[in-house]
Amino acid sequence: MKIDRMANMKIIVGALALQAICSAPVYAQDGGFFAGKTISLAVPSGPGGGYDTYARAFARHYPKHLPGKPQIVVQNTPGGGGLVAANNLYNLAPRDGTAIAVLASSSFLVAALGEKLAKFDNLKFTPVGNLSEESDTCSVWHRSGIEATQDLFAKEVVVGSEGIGSNSQTFPLAMNDALNMKFKIIPGYQGTQLRAAAMERGELHGACGIFVSTLNALFERQLKEGTWRVVLQMGLSRNPRFLDVPNALELAKTPDAKATLTTMFAQLALGRPLYAPPDVPAAQAATLQKAFAATMEDADYAAEATKLRLDRRWFGPERMNDIMREMNNASEPVKTSLRKILNIDASK
Repeated sequence: MKIDRMANMKIIVGALALQAICSAPVYAQDGGFFAGKTISLAVPSGPGGGYDTYARAFARHYPKHLPGKPQIVVQNTPGGGGLVAANNLYNLAPRDGTAIAVLASSSFLVAALGEKLAKFDNLKFTPVGNLSEESDTCSVWHRSGIEATQDLFAKEVVVGSEGIGSNSQTFPLAMNDALNMKFKIIPGYQGTQLRAAAMERGELHGACGIFVSTLNALFERQLKEGTWRVVLQMGLSRNPRFLDVPNALELAKTPDAKATLTTMFAQLALGRPLYAPPDVPAAQAATLQKAFAATMEDADYAAEATKLRLDRRWFGPERMNDIMREMNNASEPVKTSLRKILNIDASK
């Protein structure tokens, strides 16, 4: 019997092709791993604040850049000045790319200093992208009796705090210790809007730990009217919006105080960082990162960000990792100073 080798070869090739089609992963045909999935996007504060505004604007545009166009559900997870959201993402969230969070950058500082309530390793999160580099502020209500920066040294200034680890607590504590200012910090004010309402009622004199981008987005009218006054800013330089407002670094009297504040303010570069849990598969992580960059360049997102007055000084995972390593690797004298300022016990 004569064997038709060519015919046999065609049969074999066809069978292999059919086998490949039948055994191919479903996500190769349905638009990607994320097709039909729902991605949870956690926010480390209550509704209506800066993190919430950024997260919800981002969530409206991110899905169209992900293969399969999954749904995004924003979940407000306030508590512990952002530590609750960070702990949940690190320890409880699924590690397949379906859980992400905009985390409070201040959480990473207290973790780097050994805060026991921070149940995570800074360097093991999966970075997705940073929505905006930031500058921080201390502001007062116009009826507070605080008129200028110099008053912060002479008068008690009552400010609200979202809790341990939050900028609303760590920054005024640092100003008291390093600069001898007179902030009195009242805990229990979850969310920027809650503190703003308390300022209007006269319950608080002011608020620290509010990013410039949040002021631009939520309090533009009050800034123009003069009812909301920025009296101090924190960052590695003066923000262009408030060039006439002193930066805390300029007020440091000693090299040690300046070095401590410089390390503390480095976290502001991670203003609105988006992370996934540790150990997300490389393919899913790359997809999340690529879609993030595409969203940041999306004309529709840019238009909405402009309308909402959101800052778009974004950057990607590589710089996020660099900043995180610098924060973790700060000198021990600087860390000791910051632990004292922030009342962090790093002993085992």
